[in-house]
Amino acid sequence: MPACTIEAYQDSPQAREELARWLVIHAPYPLDAAEWVARLGYWWDANPYAAAATERGWVLRHEGALVGFMALIPAAYSVGGSFTPAMNASTWCVAETHRNASLPMLMKLRRLAATMPMADTTPTPDVQVMLQKSGWIPATSIQRHFVPLGLFGLPWRGRWSRLPAGKKITRDPAEVRSIARNFQSSDRVEKWVTPEYLRWFAASTMRQHEFIGVLDETGCLTSYLFLTPAEIRGITGWLEVDHFSTCEDFSELHALVGEIVRNRAALTGGLYLTLTSFPGDTTWDSVPALLRRAARVTHHFAIPEAIKALPKHSVLAEGDWGL
Repeated sequence: MPACTIEAYQDSPQAREELARWLVIHAPYPLDAAEWVARLGYWWDANPYAAAATERGWVLRHEGALVGFMALIPAAYSVGGSFTPAMNASTWCVAETHRNASLPMLMKLRRLAATMPMADTTPTPDVQVMLQKSGWIPATSIQRHFVPLGLFGLPWRGRWSRLPAGKKITRDPAEVRSIARNFQSSDRVEKWVTPEYLRWFAASTMRQHEFIGVLDETGCLTSYLFLTPAEIRGITGWLEVDHFSTCEDFSELHALVGEIVRNRAALTGGLYLTLTSFPGDTTWDSVPALLRRAARVTHHFAIPEAIKALPKHSVLAEGDWGL
């Protein structure tokens, strides 16, 4: 029986069409071929970091037929305050009859992860085990801080600070002309943020991302939140998936949440806002939350040995989460 071969995915319109038709059948997402083509274009054409890393993934073939795929989505991190190319792993799909032949893909991923930061934030339980055996760092616990909105938030409104004079709210990332700094702290590994990245993430084809930022008079961004609709036990609300600030403390982020609580950020609907933090992130520890609960996520990160001593700052909106 002919063996399977693993090849670097060579991107082209024809290759995307073939891949999209295959993913309709094998990927665990209810997307049609046109939606998959749009998603691949979002990952690789619209992505502002596309030129920083050229790999796009691997395909598994048997007698020339596509039987497996693993995607790589270009990304960027700040490492000690410097721009560093990175990759997000996504969509590891293999036909059931060829699952054993796909393990060399993991080896290729492992070798690449030794050279740059990588994230996989939607791995299946089986893949999580394999990543951890390969040295990836699990970040699977978060703290949720529940903040009441609307009428339920009336008793809490006075407990939130306000934005300083000269600052204004924007709901449109296109209004961001510059960012005070592309990172929050230079002593750790964290996402590298640009105006182009903000516009790209807001335009996701897979999830609604609501942007709320703070600008000065020149259009320079100093803090922002990304929110996505959420539902808990039939009650609708908002989930914060990314928080970022270049200020010396958390006061501006807290004031930004206060604008949402007072409904001055023009955010409609939802009875609560869930703020999120990974272990070591104290951003929301002192906010007037109604309650706090631990929750599980599936985030995993690979940090090359040369930079492993630096702490890793994480948010929900990393890897392919929401992409």
